[in-house]
Amino acid sequence: MPPHPPDIPDIPDIPGKPRSTAGLGRTAGRGASTTLVGQLIRIGVQLGGIVVLGRLLDPSDYGLVASVAAIIGVGEVLRNFGLSSAAIQVRDLTRHQKDNLFWINSLIGLALMLLAVLCSPLIAILYGDDRLVLLTQVLAGTFLLNGLATQFRADLNRNFHFVALAGSEIGAQAGALAVGIVMALNGFGYWALAGQQISQGILTIIILIPVTNWFPGWYHRTAPMRPLLVFGSNLAGTQLLAYTSRNTDTIVIGATLGAGPLGLYNRAFQLLLLPLNQINAPSTRVALPVLARLQDDPPKYDRFILLGQTIMLHAVTIVLAFSCAQALPIISIALGSRWLGSAPIFQILAIAGFFEAAAYATYWVFLSKGATKQNLYFALTTRPLLVVFVLVGSLWGVYGVAAGYSIGVALIWPIGLWWISRVTNAPARSMFQAGARAVLGYGFATGISWTSVQWIPINLPFARVALGGVALLAAIGFVMLIWPTFRRDVRAITQARSFLRSAKSSKEGPVGATVDTDHLMPAPTPSRARKARRLRLRIIRRLDRVMHGLAAASTLPFLRDRAALKRATNRLRPFDTGSERAHVLVAPPGEGNIGDQAMVEAFLENVTGRVQVLVRRPTDVQIPSQHAWRAQLVPIPHLIYGKGRVHRQAMAMLAPILGGALSLTVIGADIMDGAYSVRASARRADVASLARSVGVQARILGFSWNGHANVGVRRSLARAGRMGTRLQLRDPTSSERARTDRFDTVVDVADAVFAARTSCALAKTEYLGATPARYAVVNASALVGRSFDQTTEYARIVTALLEAGLQVVLLPHVVRASGDDAAACRAVFDRLPITDGVILVNRLLTPAEVRGLCAGAEIVLTGRMHLAVQAMFHAVPAVALSTQGKVAGMMRLFDTQELCIEPGADLARRMIPVALSVLADRERYRARLVARLPEVRRLAALNFSGLPNATHSHAHALTAPSPTSHRQGPA
Repeated sequence: MPPHPPDIPDIPDIPGKPRSTAGLGRTAGRGASTTLVGQLIRIGVQLGGIVVLGRLLDPSDYGLVASVAAIIGVGEVLRNFGLSSAAIQVRDLTRHQKDNLFWINSLIGLALMLLAVLCSPLIAILYGDDRLVLLTQVLAGTFLLNGLATQFRADLNRNFHFVALAGSEIGAQAGALAVGIVMALNGFGYWALAGQQISQGILTIIILIPVTNWFPGWYHRTAPMRPLLVFGSNLAGTQLLAYTSRNTDTIVIGATLGAGPLGLYNRAFQLLLLPLNQINAPSTRVALPVLARLQDDPPKYDRFILLGQTIMLHAVTIVLAFSCAQALPIISIALGSRWLGSAPIFQILAIAGFFEAAAYATYWVFLSKGATKQNLYFALTTRPLLVVFVLVGSLWGVYGVAAGYSIGVALIWPIGLWWISRVTNAPARSMFQAGARAVLGYGFATGISWTSVQWIPINLPFARVALGGVALLAAIGFVMLIWPTFRRDVRAITQARSFLRSAKSSKEGPVGATVDTDHLMPAPTPSRARKARRLRLRIIRRLDRVMHGLAAASTLPFLRDRAALKRATNRLRPFDTGSERAHVLVAPPGEGNIGDQAMVEAFLENVTGRVQVLVRRPTDVQIPSQHAWRAQLVPIPHLIYGKGRVHRQAMAMLAPILGGALSLTVIGADIMDGAYSVRASARRADVASLARSVGVQARILGFSWNGHANVGVRRSLARAGRMGTRLQLRDPTSSERARTDRFDTVVDVADAVFAARTSCALAKTEYLGATPARYAVVNASALVGRSFDQTTEYARIVTALLEAGLQVVLLPHVVRASGDDAAACRAVFDRLPITDGVILVNRLLTPAEVRGLCAGAEIVLTGRMHLAVQAMFHAVPAVALSTQGKVAGMMRLFDTQELCIEPGADLARRMIPVALSVLADRERYRARLVARLPEVRRLAALNFSGLPNATHSHAHALTAPSPTSHRQGPA
């Protein structure tokens, strides 16, 4: 690259004479028109790529590439270093400065590429996947390619060459998509996505160099670079914070749940970014140069910022509203049924999309006013808030991460408006009102569109989309009719062109511009928007397990709780001996889990007298109507999951309950060994110990034990046993493990649901008729399905059952955010080539209805243990996926261990022969179950043996128990 000839002075690189704002409106109008057309084409190309590649590749392929992109994407922010924005925003940019910016960006890109190559083994170790070593090294090449292209893009943007810029982006994107499709068709898998990214970078450079009409010279030491570097460093810091906060979710999900769930999350986020980036990015590209020149004309600045915000908000929000309302059929049509798991994730993230769009105008203000340092301070203040919400949400899985992200973005928007009102003269109040109107108006329309299609089966996606679109437009029309201000906003959009033409000023101002469209704020970066969370979630959970485990092992939490309980007890009045005491039941999480509900109902059916059911929320479990007269829900939100002051308040709420308690029972199930939450497991054991400390009989209802529990959980449970709590293990495998851990008062029982006393055939009649043909019940577990593509496997299993002459009932057993079997069963239903003879249960049944439905089945195949329990309750053979050893232990009670199948790839190949062998020899299996059921039911009844009867006259004192109370198990 030859240097500039020495006789050419270093003059400002400005075409023509000093720029004025005259004709700025026409320039903006042309730029907006050109950009809009270009973005429509880009949307088409991107949407085509999402549809085609989504059908050629698996979720795990996207998850792998997203895992790498989330981490090395940090380098992409550093690679740009805000210098593209600096080159556009500065009033005068010399040729020498532009040359220097090119070399700085290129060298940073080269350094980051080498660093990523060196760190590739560490990234593979983080995710536990050796394939990521080579994948990281290949994708690291994007640093250098993008570094070379940065200033070419900035030059076109700075000089308002929107046609050339849009053409180069579309050409590179289309060519890269073609490369990716060809590679995917030839079986390259995730390498097709890597090839797409690399080829897009190469094509971008090939196209940009000739259309820019500029070629960089050597580095010029005398060119003043400090102002540009200061501007860029402030912006880079802001972008780095934004990137970190936006990608915490991706890293956390990828590191803890694996590539498959991350692929679903990544596709949901990509669908969210499609309208955001394709509308926000070009609107920013046009708005910033205009706003920068209108700084000295506040009335026109205010009018333009409000109009620009309104146009962008309505354009983005109407797309998000329709996509959110009809996410399920849209994803079914575009990507196929195996991607349906991303639909609820997208619907949650759409909330964030609304507020991301609203926050963009705030970003325009910061940059157009040159307040990049204040933007950095704002990011330093608010972005950690977003990370906190994501980490808190991660406690509830993928859906919780999405919800945490959405809540955080929603809170950051008003904070940003307050901030710009303090540091600039922008119309923050009017911007807030305009944003609130758009969110409320389109939020109402979203609800109407979603509600209007609920009666249409999911297997008719085109009908849903058509009716949902009509309902959305009708709802928007209704809002315009009754809300004059909203109507004026829409009318203002139609008058935007006349306003732009009038946006002239005789005053000279700085040449405004836009930022590199690869790093717009606050919109998340497309392929990197999910990984940071995955790693963060894994790290936080491991730290949580270690810290809470050590705390529980130290006994300090228990001692604090006991002291708080004692203080609260001392403030109580003596118990009225004329009042009836109650059994206290600490309920499991519930929230749409039939198994948890079944255990609560089994307790109520086997215990006489009043019962108080302690829950986190009133919606966790339901009290059946026949028990409503004697049982009540008592919400204590922070008893199990709280900490600090709110948990101490929970102790104060627990004290009067224990004061009038006949007994305390903790439902253990599979939540006592810390596999899901160390704190919650230790707390449940501690609640039993606290009850014993005040003289109340305590037990933990039949639960599983995995033998590898956290040390703090083991010590909490051992303490409960030493204090006299009956530790009732529900299968022989768990009992052996508990005795190996030297727990006292271990009692051998069976699952409490085997002691249930109700069964209802209403659901069977509802879905199969009064005289159904032979049928099988099949459950696809959303929890198990996170680790492999179970949809395809279950589709093969269902097909095999149909070929065996059975009808198939797809039955969800858990319907909640952390594990939605309904979506998993729907995905299986949609994957089937023929659905004749397949019934999809579209509601959450009661436990009695599940037992009644299973009673008439030939066989039950399930990923949920309690569905197998409720099948064998009626001596119906059940083939169950084995997790944590709990299912295998239960099967030992019936000597049917061969009916346990390990989940994972090739599930159908392993499960179909077992199911067919059971059907071929069903009577022998039934005979085996019938022979062992009486003993299993006797063991299940031991869960409730020895519970005292209600009394009005004998009150127990709140004193410490005898050290030998209940040490010998049941009488």
